[in-house]
Amino acid sequence: MKTGIVEEINSSEVAHFVDFIIKCQKPSESDKTEKELETINVPSITELHQAGVKFRFKPGKSLIDMKFDRGILEMPLLKIDDDTEILFRNLQAFEQCHCVEDYIANYISTINFLVVTPKDVEILDRNGIIENWIHDYEAVTTLLHNISKENALSADDFIFASLVEDLNAYCRRPWNKWKATLKQEYFHTPWAIISLIAAAILLILTTVQTVCSLIQV
Repeated sequence: MKTGIVEEINSSEVAHFVDFIIKCQKPSESDKTEKELETINVPSITELHQAGVKFRFKPGKSLIDMKFDRGILEMPLLKIDDDTEILFRNLQAFEQCHCVEDYIANYISTINFLVVTPKDVEILDRNGIIENWIHDYEAVTTLLHNISKENALSADDFIFASLVEDLNAYCRRPWNKWKATLKQEYFHTPWAIISLIAAAILLILTTVQTVCSLIQV
């Protein structure tokens, strides 16, 4: 959680623990970029990975504090255990009944866009963004989808709208996908690089030999 936000919260303004958690998720004024969400066609974590996006754990921030810059998606830690679904349902219910802003709902919607399959969960787990105490990628995927079923999405003032636009724009650039494919399929280990160079040299030598044979004829 943001230390600055916790310090700014007046104990007399907190109704109970759920209210306190929601207040801790409130972004700073500089982080507020609410705008209309123009599309719900959001690339999944796997699709982002295939486009070359790197994922980085962002420590010490609220869940709302996601950032995408120069091909790196930074996300705060999301702990998944047996109490996660109950916690988020309580946060949802309190926010819908007592809050003007819908930051938790926006976050749940965004996570539901990004996490579609167990492979998405695996990538986030591997990058230290999801702390998976269930130890089952399929179960985590189901849990996140269940939470989103009762979620109210307001596209008019969506705090992650700019993030969604930037992710879509990055994935639309062919060069990003080509570069990622080369790195993930051909340059993922030193031996793969050596093999590719050896194959290229062999191809060049074969071509030269063929040309020389044709010239001699």
